[in-house]
Formats: sequence, C-alpha cells, structure tokens
Amino acid sequence: MLLAAILAASTLASCGGDGGAKNDTDPTDMTTSSGGDEETSSGESDDTTIAPLEKRDLGGRTINAFIRTEWDYEFVTDEETAGDTVSDAIHERNRAVEDKYNCKLNFIEQKGDWSSHAEFTNTIHNSVLAGDGEYDFIAGYQAVLVMNILNGDLMNIYDVPNIEPDAPWWTQEGVDALTYNGKCFEIGGDITVSMLEGINCIFYNKKLAEDFSSPDFYQLVRDGKWTHDKMLEVTKGIYQDLDGDGKESDGDQFGFAAGKYYVRPFVVNYDTPTISKDGKLIWNNEHTINVVDKIVDFASSPDVRYADDNDTDATKIFTDGRALLFENSLGIASKLREMNDDFGIIPIPKFDEEQAGYKTTTKNNVSMICVPITANDLDVSGFVLEAMCRESTDTVAKAFYETALKGKYARDEESLEMINLIRSSLTFDFGWVASMATDVSGAQYQNMVEAKDKNFSSWYAAHEATIQEKTDRFLASFE
Repeated sequence: MLLAAILAASTLASCGGDGGAKNDTDPTDMTTSSGGDEETSSGESDDTTIAPLEKRDLGGRTINAFIRTEWDYEFVTDEETAGDTVSDAIHERNRAVEDKYNCKLNFIEQKGDWSSHAEFTNTIHNSVLAGDGEYDFIAGYQAVLVMNILNGDLMNIYDVPNIEPDAPWWTQEGVDALTYNGKCFEIGGDITVSMLEGINCIFYNKKLAEDFSSPDFYQLVRDGKWTHDKMLEVTKGIYQDLDGDGKESDGDQFGFAAGKYYVRPFVVNYDTPTISKDGKLIWNNEHTINVVDKIVDFASSPDVRYADDNDTDATKIFTDGRALLFENSLGIASKLREMNDDFGIIPIPKFDEEQAGYKTTTKNNVSMICVPITANDLDVSGFVLEAMCRESTDTVAKAFYETALKGKYARDEESLEMINLIRSSLTFDFGWVASMATDVSGAQYQNMVEAKDKNFSSWYAAHEATIQEKTDRFLASFE
C-alpha cells in the first residue's frame, strides 16, 4: 500500500504543470532509445555514471593501441592542448586508467584519413598475417574497418572478455545496428571524441526565425511534428540574391544550408534500412522511393543550398546570418561561438509523423574500436577498453557535452534539452556503414540530388546484382 501511494504521488507530480516541460535528463546518461519522444536515463547518480570495475593490477604492462594520426587528439594530449577542457579530460581519463590498473597506454599513430585509408587497413592486415600481436586494440575509420572485417582480421566484440556492449558508455543502438548473426566487429562509445562530436543535427538562426515568423522549433520537436514537410514549409520564401549576381550562390540568403555530403545521412534519418537482420536486401521499397523523391525536390528549391565545400562554405553562410537552418554535426558548434545571431540546436526531422522517432547518425569517418585477432591477451584488451570507455563517460563525454558544447556554445536551456534527445537518437545503418564492401551507399542519395534524378528503382535495378553479390560476400564474414 505504501509503495502504491508513493507511485501514485510520483505519477501525479509528473503529470502536473506545463505539458511541454523540458527533459532534464543528464546528457552523459546515454540511453537505449531509438529516438522516440521520451528518454530514459541510465539511472546513475549525477556525480558519476560509471560502475566500478574489478580491482586489478596489470603489473606495469604496456597497452599498445593503433590510432589515426589525424584523430590522435582522441587519445594523445600534449602541452599545446593543455587548458582545453576536452583535452584535459582525455589526459585525466588516460592517467586514471594507468594509475588504477598499473599499466601504460602507448598510442601508435599512422595516417588514416580517406586518402590514407588503404595503408591503415593494410597495416592491420599485415600485422595479423605476421601474427606479431603488436596491437592490443585499434581505433579506426568507421567505414574503412569493414575491409578488415572482410579479411577476417578482427575479433567478434561479444567474444572479447570484459567488454559490456549493452552498457550505457557504449553506443547501444549502434552496437545493435552493426550486429549480424550474433557478431559485431567494431563498436563506438564515449571512448572516442569523434563519436561525440560527429553526431548530425540542425542549427537554426533565432533572428531569422523571428524575422520570418517561424514556429517554435523546440515545441515542434517535443510534439513529434518536426518533419520533412514542416522543414520544407518553414524554409520556403527565405531565399534572397544578396550578392546581386542574378544567380543562386554561396553569397545569398537561404532557408537551409549544408555541405553536399549531408544528403547521405538521410539513409538513417528518414528510416530507410538497407539490409534486414536476416540478411535480405530491403533498401528498394516504396518508402525509400518516397524519401528520394522528397529530398530531391527539397534540394531543388532555391531556398536550399548544398554547398560544394562540405563544411566551410555552408558554415560561413550560417555564421554570417544568411541561413535559417544549417545541417551539420554537433562538433561544428565550436566554430559558431563568434556568430552574432543567437542560434538553437534541434534534431534532424522525422520523415513524417508516422516515423517512430527522431533518428540521427554520424559522419562516416568517426572512430570505431576493434580488437585484432592477434591481440596478445584478449582479457587485458577487453579490460582496458572497458575501463577507458567507462572513465570517458565521467571525463571526456562530460567535458564535451556539459563544459565545451553546453557551456561555451549552446545558448539556451532548450538547446541542452535537444542535445540530450539528439544523442539518444544516434544509430547506424548496417549496409551503409559497410558500403565499401556492400555498395549500399548513402552517396547514392547525394548523386540523385545533384542530378535531380528521382528514379531510385531504375538505378537500383541496374546495380542490384552487384550489390547482392558484394553483400552476400560481406555477410559471409559473420558466419
């Protein structure tokens, strides 16, 4: 009876007051939500979100990690970055792991951006072939590590002792999306900054929103009415030829601005899965056709600008106060701090109100964690990775979301609420992440937008045999 009374009182309290009250969930409490209208916290205290690992002395052992030079800031700190909040948190994370478990973290760097991706994956493969056990774990390019999956270089994460893929410090929806036949070979989480800063979202200019009598974007999101059609509606009629050259150019004013590569994430954003959990190609269907139709029409509007320079030109349009909406990733907020106009942050819209919830994904170059099959001691590899990711939740992730992103850049309480929602809606598409192996490519959405071509089914029919053959070969890696 006492329990019932407490629950009843709790229910009444939660139902009272403003129906549009903000969600106060701590953004460092990652959830298992797929992007619905409600979030659930991990249930940990405000002071710490990590559960203690077993006490262990690794005897001063050196842990060798293979990382990309261009993203070494995720793991390596130096005097030049001292005083930067996130870098300090990374340093704190590393020292905490080393001190608690008596080990030494050693990061081995090699160029691994797109222009060097083949060399990076070949280094991993050659190490496995040599059986040298040089690397205890790897942080690599999400979309490129698939080649090492094909080569059989990587451990099934579920077979690595001590890693808890369903824990909130790992990206749970991502783990589920990248799991096939009970196997997952790459995993993301708080351990890598690129995963935190690479989450796609939309920024909006508050001054232009007021000038053009835009609706309350935050309330649209809360009500589940922030959809593609609503985005099309609010961006109409905003275009102006500000530079007077008589044509649409980056010097003009737009309702929407983004780099051209930001068409690709609509594979995930608008819920068009490509490969089913039983290995069937399901990309070519009526919903995908409708999505392509809508995004091609949207991009063809004079109010919409997909800039050729993926970030620089579109960012300048927005920071100059010449775009109502700006699609990019959360990390770009650091480049908006000098912007004169106030801005807000909201999720990518749903395709329509029937979509189960808001969805977002990341840039394909974010870092994923994997373990080579030749790691000297899988138990130690898994233990150190789990320790680093847990520690990152209370150091790196907290610094990024609360101190850096929230404290410096986000300019209102509602944006903080939206950041919580955006983070909880992060997921991936299995086929697209593996596009180098499957030919299931988000780039096709971009190609069709640039060509103003809506005929997805015809394109798919012409390429289906190749996609099927490559997908079958890739899925065989999971057998």
